[in-house]
Amino acid sequence: MARPRTHEPEDLLRGVGRAVTLLNQFSTERPTLDLPMAARALSVPRSTAYRLLRSLEVSRLLVYDEQRRAYRLSLALARLGQIALAGVDLRAVAHPCLRRLVEETGESSFLLVVEGGAAVVIDTQETDEPLKLTRPVGTPWPLHAGASNKVLLAHLPPDVQAEILRRPLARVTPRTITDPKRLASELTRIRRQEYAVSTGELTPGVVGVAVPILSGARLMGALAVAGPVSRLPSSRTPRIVARLQAAVAQIVRDLEGTENYTKSRRWTA
Repeated sequence: MARPRTHEPEDLLRGVGRAVTLLNQFSTERPTLDLPMAARALSVPRSTAYRLLRSLEVSRLLVYDEQRRAYRLSLALARLGQIALAGVDLRAVAHPCLRRLVEETGESSFLLVVEGGAAVVIDTQETDEPLKLTRPVGTPWPLHAGASNKVLLAHLPPDVQAEILRRPLARVTPRTITDPKRLASELTRIRRQEYAVSTGELTPGVVGVAVPILSGARLMGALAVAGPVSRLPSSRTPRIVARLQAAVAQIVRDLEGTENYTKSRRWTA
């Protein structure tokens, strides 16, 4: 069915266009935008640029940084972006890889994204082993605890990380990291090595191994394998990381429809 023709007021269309122009000024190289930069980008007086910036702030799409005297993107936009990435395509493309990971590792596999400031499982495949980890689809989990959750947190924008680290970090188990400085150091290490391993941070006696799903610098989600300590000694970590990274490479190739996806690997299969 064809969409009906609309006759939006010209001022409304112009305002939406200017808002999109401003939002497109942000990048990893330029995470903040001040008033003079906004006015130049729109070729309008500063008073006009200020009204638009203020409207975006009131709409919770931008946050004003008093120290830098500039605006940055809000967590609401990060949440919307992650919701978009958690769409049917990612699940559909990743599902065969989840099944294959169970066959290759003998443990349950999980696909996660960031949504609403938490890590959320959007697909999973369980092992046939009687003793196994289960994480229900759609359940939110804290980003600071567990390999899969921390690998997501480690690859979020620095401003988003900082905001999360300022919040109280709940102790889920005795092994959960609740000290912000220690967690920040852990996130730096995870980001550098591009994988995470945890033992008992969310569930006692459970080991998790996870890698990020990245397309360029864009975080799309995380892929993880988890199971009991008795079946996942540290000697298995290199091979499991390699399996996970191979699965991520396949997922991104399928999503992008290209063979040009490359990423450095610490481990080889």
